[in-house]
Amino acid sequence: MAASVPFIDLHPMTALVKAQVLDRWAGALSRCELVGGPAVRELEQALAARLGQAHAVACSNGSDALILALQAAGVQRGDHVALPNLTFWATFEAVAQLGAIPVLIDIDGDDLQLDLAALARAFEKVRFRHAIAVHLFGWASARLSELRAFCREREIFLVEDGAQCFGVTSRGAPVLAGARLATLSMYPAKVLGGCMDGGAVLTSEPRLEHLVRSLANHGRASHYSYDHVGWNSRMSSAAAHYLLELLPHADAIVAQRRAAAARYRAAAASWRVRAFGPPAGVDDNGYLCVLTCRDQAAAAVAEQLAERGVATARTYPETIDQQRPAAGRFVLCEEPTVSRAFVTQVLNLPLFFGLSAEQQATVIAAASAVLD
Repeated sequence: MAASVPFIDLHPMTALVKAQVLDRWAGALSRCELVGGPAVRELEQALAARLGQAHAVACSNGSDALILALQAAGVQRGDHVALPNLTFWATFEAVAQLGAIPVLIDIDGDDLQLDLAALARAFEKVRFRHAIAVHLFGWASARLSELRAFCREREIFLVEDGAQCFGVTSRGAPVLAGARLATLSMYPAKVLGGCMDGGAVLTSEPRLEHLVRSLANHGRASHYSYDHVGWNSRMSSAAAHYLLELLPHADAIVAQRRAAAARYRAAAASWRVRAFGPPAGVDDNGYLCVLTCRDQAAAAVAEQLAERGVATARTYPETIDQQRPAAGRFVLCEEPTVSRAFVTQVLNLPLFFGLSAEQQATVIAAASAVLD
C-alpha cells in the first residue's frame, strides 16, 4: 500500500513562502539578476549573523562548500585528513576529490559523533594536519569544545561539516559560532532547505573568507585575472531569494521539528529500540529521528511499518569504509566497531516541518504495534 505518512514532505515548507518567492523571482527576472547579486549578498549576511560568524560565502551546494573549505584550509594532494566513519558520502568524497587521504575515525556510541579518544589514538599513528567534525543527525558532540581544543593545541586545522546542523545550539550559542571554518548545506530536504541545491562556507577570519570567495569563483582576483585554480560554485539569485523568504520562518520550523523529535523519543521509551538525541548542553534541530532496533532487523521493521502506511529511512545503512568506491583510498587505524554495529540496526521515522499531530500519532501507533 502507498504510505499514508511519507518519510518527508516538502509541500508545507514551500507553501509558507510561495507567493512571496514568486514576486521576488519576477523582480529578479526583470532585472536579469540571475547569478550572484544583491540577494546572495543579503543571504550571506543573514546566515553569518544567525550562525555566529563574521562571514558567510554562498556557493552552489553543500558538497562544494566542503571542497572549498578544505582547499582554503590548505589540504593538498597526499595529505591525510581525519573524518568520521559514519557520515554522508560527500564528506569522504570532498577529501578524495582533492587527492587527499581520508583517515577514518569511529564514532562515540552515545552521541554518534566523532569519537575524540579514537581521534587522539589515530593522531599518534598518523600525524594528520587536518580533520573534519561532522555535526550529524541534527545535533553535535558532547565533547565539541574538547575536540576544538585538541585540534588547536596540535595545530590540526578543524573543518566543521554543518550540513545537518542549522538551528542546533551548544551551551546556548549557535553550534557553528566557535568553528574556525564550517560548511552549510541548504539542499531542499535540510532544516533550512532551499528550492534547489545551495551551500555556504562560514568563518570569522577575513583571510579565509577572501580565499573561499575567490575559490568559489574560478580563483578570481579580478575580472579575467586569477590567483588560484578554483571552481565554478556560485549561488543563483533564485536560490537566494527563496532562502531569504524562508529565513524568517526558521525559528518556527526548528521548534516544530524539535518538538516532533522529542515526542518520538518519549514514545520510543517503551519500544524495543534505542532512541538517540542531543547530549546535555546541546539543543537539536529535529533533523532526524534516530533509532536502533534491539532484537529485530531494521530492514524488516521498515517493511512492517510500510505495510502499515508509514515510510521510513535508514540513515546510514553502510559506513564509509564499507562503500565500494572507498576501497583502497583510506587509512583505518583501528576497527570501527561502533559505526559498523550502528548501521546494521538504524531506522528513521518520518520527520519534517508540517508533520501533523495526526500523522505523528499514526506513526507512533504503527511503531508501537511493531516494536512494543
